[in-house]
Amino acid sequence: MRIRSSLYFLGMAVAFVPAMISCTFAEVAPVAASPLATPNVVMAADPRPPFTYWAPENSTIRNHPREPGIWIAETPSGSRKYYYGDQCHASEFQRFVGQSVDALPEKPVNATWRLTCSTCMVTSDLGWKRMNVSFDQQTKVISDISCG
Repeated sequence: MRIRSSLYFLGMAVAFVPAMISCTFAEVAPVAASPLATPNVVMAADPRPPFTYWAPENSTIRNHPREPGIWIAETPSGSRKYYYGDQCHASEFQRFVGQSVDALPEKPVNATWRLTCSTCMVTSDLGWKRMNVSFDQQTKVISDISCG
């Protein structure tokens, strides 16, 4: 009788352990990141920024004249957009631009995020490790995700 019950438990283990392992791996499998935009830009920066998804189309990217690790994209019309690198991992969240704020995953434990509407006032402090998520106040659609 004792051998029979041992075989029963062994059979159960053989049947359920692989199923449990496959469930565990399925839960932690990373979501495939969507490819980042690659706008047509003139690269005049050395060193180059790690990404160019943030730069407006047909802009020229240059290094900041006094601050290493900051890049400026200037359009032919003269408007400028600053890029502070990817210390906040904004590149990993670009797939949410164009989606509702509700589509964002839960904020990682050690991350700093600032969610604000695109027309709302915000402080001008610079936090390189802070991810700023800008969205339309009426539709709640994300228009920009950047560090700063």
